[in-house]
Order: sequence, then structure tokens, then C-alpha cells
Amino acid sequence: MSEPAPWRASRRGLLGVAALLAAPMAAPGGAAAQAWPSRPITLIVPFAAGSSTDIVGRQAARAISEATGGSVAVENRTGAGGIIGTQAVARARPDGYTLLIVTNSTHAANTALFRNLPYDPVGDFAPISNLATGPLVLLSHPSLPVRSVQQLVEYGRANPGKLSYGYSGSSSQIAAAMLMRDGSFEAVGVQYRSIPPQVTDLLAGQLHFTFADPSNALPHIRSGQAVGLGITSLQRSALAPGLPTLTEAGLPGFQLVPWQGIAAPAGTDPSIINRLFAALRSRYDTPDVRQTYGNLGFEVTLSDSPEAYADFIRSETRRWGDLVRLARIEPQ
Repeated sequence: MSEPAPWRASRRGLLGVAALLAAPMAAPGGAAAQAWPSRPITLIVPFAAGSSTDIVGRQAARAISEATGGSVAVENRTGAGGIIGTQAVARARPDGYTLLIVTNSTHAANTALFRNLPYDPVGDFAPISNLATGPLVLLSHPSLPVRSVQQLVEYGRANPGKLSYGYSGSSSQIAAAMLMRDGSFEAVGVQYRSIPPQVTDLLAGQLHFTFADPSNALPHIRSGQAVGLGITSLQRSALAPGLPTLTEAGLPGFQLVPWQGIAAPAGTDPSIINRLFAALRSRYDTPDVRQTYGNLGFEVTLSDSPEAYADFIRSETRRWGDLVRLARIEPQ
């Protein structure tokens, strides 16, 4: 399973970012577009506060506010694997004042996980840019007598149906399904609205294992409240170099790297989309922001253009759909 091409911000075109931010927006939308932003912008995050998506969303809100001088409020509108918040933005006025943090769940995997998705990930949105990528960490409760992926697999095989795991968005659900498929064992899944509460239940001993983003997993592994078993990228994390990849741990080719980006409702004035893209490029392509993300286990991965991000979403829809089918997850 090959890793998708990175979306790191290239130096190409950066010279025009400052000019684009400062230029008047003579656009199809006329005076209203040129005056944007003249009132607060709402950025909807379709997952709960404290999740990796929420962390990325708040950094994006700060970047847009600093670059445009406008006010950006983050609203967590959760539920149904990100569908509720995503659908709200799909139906919002395309005036540049409602934005969405999109993810591999909302704009790729959900097309295969749900039979009747109430929005079109391509047709209902105007993509702006990818923002960040980051792997998941497999962790277990210390009371479970396993200290490696292979021991977890062997325990699961010896105790069919006795293990439980938590999942929320598609990433943790697919990762768990891939683990059980590759390890040839079964466990009972418990669905959550987001990763933080599933980690909380793991720490309380109500779950045996789960997958979580590094920012929600590593502090508990370091404190001894949880056991780190592996990471879903093909390379080890600089934040936890002692944590093996799942491929190294005995599951060859195991790779799952979630991503988060930003989009507006379809029909949003192109000049607003371009200004938002320029705002993000101007604030994200800095050592400080990259270090901030790196400390959380993420990598800044900006798109080369809004058009390139649209192409990326289309290709990722196919790739995550394949992952759902390979993991043998039945659509709801």
C-alpha cells in the first residue's frame, strides 16, 4: 500500500502570496467579495474539542484571522462520523463566512462507509487547501497482558470476541478493522463521537485497545497509563522513536495516515477562495508553525493550489474507499 504523494507547500508561487493578500478582490462577486471579511467568519469543526481535527482547525482559524484581519470563531458541530457538521456547511450560504475543516473521514472514507451520504464531498464544496497529516497510535490498557502488536494478536486469537476497542471517525474504525483482518482475530467495537472520550474510556479500563492521534495517545503512554504498541505510518515518529511502526511490529504493509484540510461551500467566490489559500500559505510556511505541528505529531502539508486540493480529494475518495472494502467494513 503506497503512501499518497505529500502535499508540502512548494516554494513555487510563494512570491505572489503577499501580493494576493494585499490586492483588492475584483471578482465575480463584486463589492461584497471585495469587502470580505467585513463580519466574523465561522469555521466549523465536525469533531469534538481536543481531537486532532479540532487542533488543526484552531490553528487554521488563527492563521486566517492574522492574515486577513478578520475574526474567526471555531464551532465544534459533532456527530455521525463528521456528517452533521459537514452537511451544515454544504447547506450554508457560499459567501465566505462559513468554512469547514474537512478530513479523510468527511471527504473520502464516508462515501464508502455510508450508503446515503447527505452531501457530495466533491460537488457541494469549494476546496481550499490541505493543512496537516499525522498517523495514529495503537495503544492498550496496562491490565491487558500484552506489550506488543504480536502479543495483542495472539491474545485476540486465543480469546475470540473478548477484546473491546473504541472508534469514532473513519480513521480509527478502519485502522482497527485492518488490525483484526491482518491479525485474524475479532473484537467488539464501541463507537464514540470523537477520539478523546474513547481514550478516556481506555484509561478507565472500559476498552482494551484503541487507535488515537499522537496528541491524545503519547502523553498517556509516557505516564504509564496506557501501553503504546505501534504507529500506523511507514516511518517512526520523532516524538516516540521507540514506538515501532505496525509494519515493523509484524503486520507488513500496514499504513494509515489521516489528513485534515479546509473548504468552503460550493459557489463561494473564487477570489475569496484564493485569498484564503494565500492567507494559509503566508502563515503556515514558517518554521514556528511546522514546529508547533511537529510537537503534536502532525506534519504541515499544504496543497499547491485549491485546484490541486480538489484533485487530491477525488483521488483520496477512491483510496479510502478501497481501504474500507479491504477492511471488510459493511456500509451503514
